[in-house]
Amino acid sequence: MQNRKNNKRDLKLDLHGIRYEKIEDLLEDYCFLNTPPYKIITGNSNHMKKIVINFLNKHDYKYMVGNMHNQGYINVL
Repeated sequence: MQNRKNNKRDLKLDLHGIRYEKIEDLLEDYCFLNTPPYKIITGNSNHMKKIVINFLNKHDYKYMVGNMHNQGYINVL
């Protein structure tokens, strides 16, 4: 018997190293072309998280910020 992995792709947008002024355009391109669930990697930058969360709220996305061990990502549900 073989172990089968989920056929779902592990979708994620990694924003590490991206300039703040480019984030919203990248979010528009990624979020509008992909169907949740997916992960947006923000790292530990509070400013980056704020930009992403404002975008998600503006467009009525449901999301969860990280977990108790890693706050550097946002799961879009």
